[in-house]
Amino acid sequence: MLNGIKQRLRDDVRVAEAKIAARLRRFPFYATVESASHATILVDGTPLINLGSNNYLGLSTDARVIEAATEATRFWGTGVTGSRLLNGTLRLHESLEATLCDFYGKEAALVFPTGYTANLGLISGTLLPGDIIAVDRELHASLFDALMLSRAPFRRFEHNSVDGARSILERSSSLRARALVLEGVYSMQGDVPPLAEFAELADETNAFLIVDEAHGLGVVGQRGRGGAELAGVLGRVDALTVTFSKSLASCGGAIIGSRDMIDVLRLKCRPFMFTASNTPSSIAAAECALRILIDEPQMLAELQGKTEFLRRALSDQGISVQPGRGAILTVRVGSDFQTLQAWRMLRNRGVFCNPVLTPGVPQGKGLLRLSVMRTHTEANLELAAAAFGSIARWIEQRRDQEACTQGDNTMLPASETVETRYAAEAS
Repeated sequence: MLNGIKQRLRDDVRVAEAKIAARLRRFPFYATVESASHATILVDGTPLINLGSNNYLGLSTDARVIEAATEATRFWGTGVTGSRLLNGTLRLHESLEATLCDFYGKEAALVFPTGYTANLGLISGTLLPGDIIAVDRELHASLFDALMLSRAPFRRFEHNSVDGARSILERSSSLRARALVLEGVYSMQGDVPPLAEFAELADETNAFLIVDEAHGLGVVGQRGRGGAELAGVLGRVDALTVTFSKSLASCGGAIIGSRDMIDVLRLKCRPFMFTASNTPSSIAAAECALRILIDEPQMLAELQGKTEFLRRALSDQGISVQPGRGAILTVRVGSDFQTLQAWRMLRNRGVFCNPVLTPGVPQGKGLLRLSVMRTHTEANLELAAAAFGSIARWIEQRRDQEACTQGDNTMLPASETVETRYAAEAS
């Protein structure tokens, strides 16, 4: 007889659905990528237009970044084999932290192995159970995980609702510390919040303002510093987090803010103190990419131009794109299964993109998420838009169905007899 945990693992419904989806060629995750993250990539042996990468500036294949990573490996080795607390703080880390401070105009920075751990470290290291926290409903999962780790009570407000945040922060006791947690560019839809209004609210309520710029760095703002810079409130943000795995073409993350905050985190932040330090190559690559962004700010205009080109091309094909300012475009489809079907149809037409399913979005609100790269050609984007155009009527019909019926939102219908029907539809 299996024990309770083994039984639960064996009978997990989501795994069963995923196995059926894989047999129907409707499982979009963990695809085997067989090339670098160029504008076109090889996935499971098939060349596809790459609209599924966060390599916004295209720097992960830049010769200068590759050389910086290679030289760092030659000098420092492949890994530091320890935590930052002990033997894992190299001059490379300190140099990148100084460059980030200069770039953002802040007093101090702390580099982490990933953007995820940077968010864990910031929230769990600064917020306490007695605090009151107002958070946007569409925050990244890493921020919600961080809030749970901190054990601080938090309340969600409707996406981008300043009034919703106000009702949470103003209702709390004046003796309790407050915090407001936002993203500079939201990862699901690429939209930018009204950060000037949120900064004003933080000032009025004496709230500690935290902004995650994972998808803003290298994408928006005059110098590419993110949504806070775009809104003109960078100096009023108390703590920023960034990731190196997107525009900075590497892996890692950082917290940027006051010297007092960083001094506390260096000595009390468990996700920082008890994990291995970044590899030398990842730090060198990130700093090289950041310096390229600083020296070549025209990259921002090139990326924004490509993003708007794709937005217009999709509109010309009858595809409605959600509003946004980032390099992420999203197309609403419907239920999880319908979203997977649309994803498969695009894959068959040579486009690699990412479906967003429940619980990443509310039930029946599945999205196709497109990430634009500066290195896309207009021909790449025209071909992708044409592929969307070929299924535009199908998407519109499915939206109409969702408006009329609640429907089943499981990853797959219960019966596998749909295989022939959906395989033909996706061709």
